[in-house]
Amino acid sequence: MISEAVVTVPISQPQPRPRLAEAERVATLPQFDCFIGVSAHLTELKEFISGQAAALQPVLLIGERGLRQEQIARALHLASEHRDQPFFAVNARALGEDAVYQLLFGPRGMVDKMRRGAIYVNELTGLPPLLQQRFATYIEEQRWWARSGRRPAQRLIFATEYNPASRNAENRLAYGLIEQLRSSSFLLKPLRDRSEDLPYLINHLVSRIARRLGKEGREIANEAMRTLVEYEWERNIDELESVIESMLANAPPPRIDENLLPDRIRYASLQTIPPSGIDLPTVVVDYERRLIETALRQTGGNQTKAGLLLGLRVQTLNMKLKRFAELNKPIILSSEVD
Repeated sequence: MISEAVVTVPISQPQPRPRLAEAERVATLPQFDCFIGVSAHLTELKEFISGQAAALQPVLLIGERGLRQEQIARALHLASEHRDQPFFAVNARALGEDAVYQLLFGPRGMVDKMRRGAIYVNELTGLPPLLQQRFATYIEEQRWWARSGRRPAQRLIFATEYNPASRNAENRLAYGLIEQLRSSSFLLKPLRDRSEDLPYLINHLVSRIARRLGKEGREIANEAMRTLVEYEWERNIDELESVIESMLANAPPPRIDENLLPDRIRYASLQTIPPSGIDLPTVVVDYERRLIETALRQTGGNQTKAGLLLGLRVQTLNMKLKRFAELNKPIILSSEVD
């Protein structure tokens, strides 16, 4: 249970801009969503960025989707002495294997042409094996250059959802990449494991989105804040931002109350039925969908293993997935390593 003292953080409370202390200077970074909060985990993340900023060695960010990994990558680039050089983000999920290869390693690719900037790749271990192998080779080449006194041409920053703790015999190449980058990797905690950050992050998002929508001055009511803090955000900041934007779009001034929350969140930990009643079929479908999505995410998208966790046959699970798609509520998992 979240204490009243934690929940009632005023929306006007200022958040300090992230500052990364280095040997000779202090970098003040933009107020990225990924740094909003007071947890020890965020302090460790800022220290990690500060420690990595001076080097050009590859960096790996391990964590679930929706934690603003690209913002973290940009913060690392901005904290470095090459912050005035280009930063390129490669959305490997949206591009085919050949397109990604040509963009990075082709005759006029960024790896050969770019100097002193940073390249961010959003799903390293979800890439096709050929690209994984090419990156493994290139990382070793960079380390050989460093040992020979030659500085790497650019910094590589990778993100992955693949937790090295889930090693299995089918993922030797992906695990090898993790091992290559382990010394410069950081494991990002999901929002559900650092609820102390949520009131600050929620107020920050409300303030930012309200300005964009021309709805300044809105505040989260205490009960709505409590529900948002207690909810387990499967898609982390991405999902939280989407919910807050929807609430703000429909919120009359001045307060955002619990009635504006989606049913799947409002009734996630339901203990009493509100006087206005509930739409039981919708609540049941949303809850069932959330359990199935959690099981699939936990098993890396393996339907057989997810079915075992849920006590369902694979055929039954497939029928339910088709029904969610027909209801315009499909379960779409990111590219993960099975």
